[in-house]
Amino acid sequence: MNGSFLIEAFQAPSSYAENLGNFFNDLGADPYLESNCRFRAFSQYQKTNDKFEKLGTSTFMQSSDVNRLIGNVERKFEDISPALDQHPDFQNLLNAFLERTNVDTTKQPIGVHQIRVVCSQDKSGSPAPEGIHQDGFDFVGIFCVKRDNIAGAFTQIFSSPVEQHPHMSTTLEENQFIIFNDRRYFHYVTETLPALQDKSGLRDVFVFTA
Repeated sequence: MNGSFLIEAFQAPSSYAENLGNFFNDLGADPYLESNCRFRAFSQYQKTNDKFEKLGTSTFMQSSDVNRLIGNVERKFEDISPALDQHPDFQNLLNAFLERTNVDTTKQPIGVHQIRVVCSQDKSGSPAPEGIHQDGFDFVGIFCVKRDNIAGAFTQIFSSPVEQHPHMSTTLEENQFIIFNDRRYFHYVTETLPALQDKSGLRDVFVFTA
């Protein structure tokens, strides 16, 4: 672990969101939430030579110490599609995360959560229903692929789980990538609401963990 790394936010090329956005349209509903506002896929990756390869079927579990809502539950999601695995822009995002965190993927593979959160006039979306939290890894990265008719969904970074004012609060726009030390910081994303009340909204992101 690169203990000196704390937080970095940067802009990816504008083509990334456009090229990767269609891969979110067929995501299955997150079976571990009753709200039916979140759709999700998950896979783990290891770098071999110059390319990231997907490991076998992956399950995901967090301790109840870091996830009070669904802690100590082994969760299985649909795999990220093979076409997305090998897309050059997706591979570049994996490389960007690896270059900044310097993790050894032979010991700690990079997990990628592909997540869509939807909202409507009658139903807000909850990107982080567990509240202010850590994910239980060394590093977390969030890359925004799409915001469509969305208000809210502020990405917030806290120094402690009881801090009243976030260390950072920002609207993560399309093609923006934030990576931070998960051992040092806590994070949260506020509820998503439709900017125009008469139509639905959605927010697509990749969340990287290692």
